[in-house]
Amino acid sequence: MYNADETTEWDEFDWEKALRESDDYAYRYFQLLKRFCDLPGGNELIAKSMGDESDDQLPPCDYDCEECEDRWDCEFAVTQDWTVGTERPPEDDEGDEDEPPPGPPEPGDALFFETDPVFVMLRQTAIGWCNVYAAMLPGDARVTGVRVLYHIGRSLANLAYCIGDGYYDQPGGSIAFAKRSLGHLNRAVGFLNQMIQERPRLGQLLETIRNHLMKAREGLLEHLHTCRKRLADEPVGDEDDELL
Repeated sequence: MYNADETTEWDEFDWEKALRESDDYAYRYFQLLKRFCDLPGGNELIAKSMGDESDDQLPPCDYDCEECEDRWDCEFAVTQDWTVGTERPPEDDEGDEDEPPPGPPEPGDALFFETDPVFVMLRQTAIGWCNVYAAMLPGDARVTGVRVLYHIGRSLANLAYCIGDGYYDQPGGSIAFAKRSLGHLNRAVGFLNQMIQERPRLGQLLETIRNHLMKAREGLLEHLHTCRKRLADEPVGDEDDELL
């Protein structure tokens, strides 16, 4: 919906406004999906109801994945059986066979966020909670358990966008995503507090999960501080220099 040039000068409030618009758009889509998904021509009815803005959400193709030369790398490629009888292009095996494997991501790498201690802790807590949910939660606690997992997952996703490649090139966006991550983390802790009161027999286990989330929360607050410092340290532009 928004291109990189358009967002370069955004502050955290511009980002928050855009993210809320995106949330509203997604909510409308899923409401329409429940209404029209089983009807003939359901996709067309949904697109018509969404309005002209839905055109910006679609990739510039006709979903003809079988004939598309970029199908292997396209995130919009449909999940159908067009891979049968085809082979993925061979990887480039040229180079020194004794070359050591690549090290962990460093600032500037796309997956740098995966090495961040807060992200690692939060991801491990999510895995731990999945184990608790599968093996220990009684049936009448599973709805709340899913809510905890949902908010941890959303916190992880927003934290990944906040950190990105570690350069914080758009600190306004990083601040907005950090605040969203923090909000979801607080909701997860709130649901855990509720479960601790309702399930005293699981109190020690639930408190352990909550303590991990609180540690992640402290680290997330540090990220938010880093983003704000990065924003404050940005050099003024040429136009501002002329005014000084």
